[in-house]
Amino acid sequence: MVAVAELEADPYPVYARLRRTEPVSWVPEVRQWLVTGWDDVHRVLTDGERFTTEQPGSPMLGLCGGTPLLMREGESHRDVRAAVEPGFEAERIGGFVDAVARPVACRVAAELRPAGRADVAADYFEPVAAIAVSALLGLGRDTGAETLRRWGNLLTGVANDFGRDPAVAAAAAADLAADSALTTVVRRLRAEPDGSVISALLHAHRPRGDSRPDADVGPVVKHLALSAVEPGWLAGWTLAALWSAPAQLAAVRADRALLGAAVSEALRWSGPVGVLGRRTRCATRLAGRELPADTMIAAAIASANRDEAVFTEPDRFDLRREARVHLGFGAGPHHCPAYLLVTALARTALEVLFETLPGVRPAPGHRAAPHGWKLRLPGPLEAVWEVRPASVP
Repeated sequence: MVAVAELEADPYPVYARLRRTEPVSWVPEVRQWLVTGWDDVHRVLTDGERFTTEQPGSPMLGLCGGTPLLMREGESHRDVRAAVEPGFEAERIGGFVDAVARPVACRVAAELRPAGRADVAADYFEPVAAIAVSALLGLGRDTGAETLRRWGNLLTGVANDFGRDPAVAAAAAADLAADSALTTVVRRLRAEPDGSVISALLHAHRPRGDSRPDADVGPVVKHLALSAVEPGWLAGWTLAALWSAPAQLAAVRADRALLGAAVSEALRWSGPVGVLGRRTRCATRLAGRELPADTMIAAAIASANRDEAVFTEPDRFDLRREARVHLGFGAGPHHCPAYLLVTALARTALEVLFETLPGVRPAPGHRAAPHGWKLRLPGPLEAVWEVRPASVP
C-alpha cells in the first residue's frame, strides 16, 4: 500500500520502489490501484476493451457541469474530438504562435523587465499561456484568460485534493458555476461562427442551424481550462530543469534551437500531468495482480516516463537524450489533442524569456518547491535579471 503523503512530497522515489517491488499497488486513501511500469501504463491507456475513461464518481463531472472530452467514450468522444482536433493541428498552431502567442509573451515579459525580479511561474508563464489559449479557444484575451487561468488552478486543486477537504471542491464549484464569460461567448458563436475552437465545437460536422447542445460544449471548454495553464507549467518545469543543470542551460543560451528538445525532455522528466485515471471494464490481470471489474486505476505516466527498462539514467534531465518517445501526453485514442499547442507555447515562452530578460537566473535564496501528484507543479520560480538603463540620446 502507498500513502498519498509520500506521493505528494516526491513521487519519484516511491515510483522507483514500486516498479521494483509492487508495480500495481493499492492506494487506500483514494481507493485506486496505482500502476507504475511503462508496459502496464501503456496497456491501460491503449486497451479500450479492458479499460475505460468513464469515471462516474469523478468530481470533474459536477465541477464542469457534464462530461469532459477526456472522460467520453464511443461516438460521443469521436464526435466531439473530431470537432476540436483541427483547431490544434500543426499548420494552425505554427501560425498562431507567430501571430498571437509570441507577441503576448513579448508584452508580458516587457512589462516585467523593469522590476528586475519576479516569480516567473505566476507572473509570466501562466499569464502567457492563459492569454494565448483563451484567444485560440475564442474567449478573448482579457476576461476570458483570467477566467480560464482561475478555473485551471481551481480544477488542479480539486484533482490533487482527492476529496479530503470539501471546501476545496465547494470553492471550485461555485466559481465554475459562475460562467457568464463562457456562456456569453457561446451564445454569440451560435449565431455568428468564427474560426475559433469553441465555434468549431459548436458547428463542425453539424447541419446548418443545428449546433451542438450546451452539454457538449460547456463541460468540454471548462475542462480545457487545465490546458490553458499546462503550457505555463511545462515551461516552468523546463526552466527548473535547466537551472538544475548549468551546462545544459549554457547550451540552450548559446543555441535556442535546443529549446524544443529541452521542453520534450522536461515533459518526460517531470511533466505537469502525473497520473491519468481509468476504470476496468471487466475483471483483468495486470502485472500479476487480479483486478475486479469497475475498479479505478491511476495510470502513473510520470512513473512510466522514468522506467529504467525504457530510459537510461531516467532520473537525469538530459536534453540530448536520444529516446524521445514518452507518455507525457498519454497514448491511445485519448491522447491529448492539444499536445502541439502545449509544447509550442512552452517553447515560445522560454525563447522570449531568454531574449527579453537578460541573464535571467534563480533569485538569491530561491528554493525549489514542487508539489502535487496527479498534477505536479514546479512551484514558484523566483528569478532575477539584469535591468539595463535606458539609452540616452
